[in-house]
Amino acid sequence: MLWMVRAFPDQTDRMTEFLKDNIIAVHWGIGDLTGCTTKKDVEKVVAKANLMPRDASLKIGLLDRFANLMKIGHYCIIPYHDVFYTGIIKSDYYFDPNSNKFEHQRKVEWLFDGDSFSRDELPESIQASLKTQLGLADFSHHESIFVKYLNRKQGIADLQDESSEITPIEIELNSLLIDAMKIIKDEINSDDPDRRLKAAIAVMELNNK
Repeated sequence: MLWMVRAFPDQTDRMTEFLKDNIIAVHWGIGDLTGCTTKKDVEKVVAKANLMPRDASLKIGLLDRFANLMKIGHYCIIPYHDVFYTGIIKSDYYFDPNSNKFEHQRKVEWLFDGDSFSRDELPESIQASLKTQLGLADFSHHESIFVKYLNRKQGIADLQDESSEITPIEIELNSLLIDAMKIIKDEINSDDPDRRLKAAIAVMELNNK
């Protein structure tokens, strides 16, 4: 699954907090959704806000996606002005009462060490979908081409040719490969010479396969 989350909960720029605290977050003026495991549960919490029916319906759908449909291991893309960041969701939903209007949160692991890239280099179909005004959107119909984009960005050969679909198993394997590469990178940067040597050997062995 692939999600788009904007860095402006309550129309306030929170990109700094997103990157520093390794989170994504939304607001929408609704209380704690901890324990809400279904859309009906979310609806009961939203009802307490006494919103107009159309506004309530929109927020129920968006909050249900953030609290229940997002899962650990899903990809997320965060557009920010002319660039974007990408990460992998690493926690279930939680509520942070101490935040300033970005209290609905999830932990993420930022890919590429949190570096940003120009939106112009994304596949055109994803660029078109980023024109939505929603603060949160399901981009799963773009997941296959997005994974291929990540593969190319990290110098990983495509799992399949451009004309074929990537299966869920292959997407999961790609996610695990990204995690493995990060671990090797951390080991190479270790202060322990033995760990650096073992990591270097692992890289050479992979390169020779």
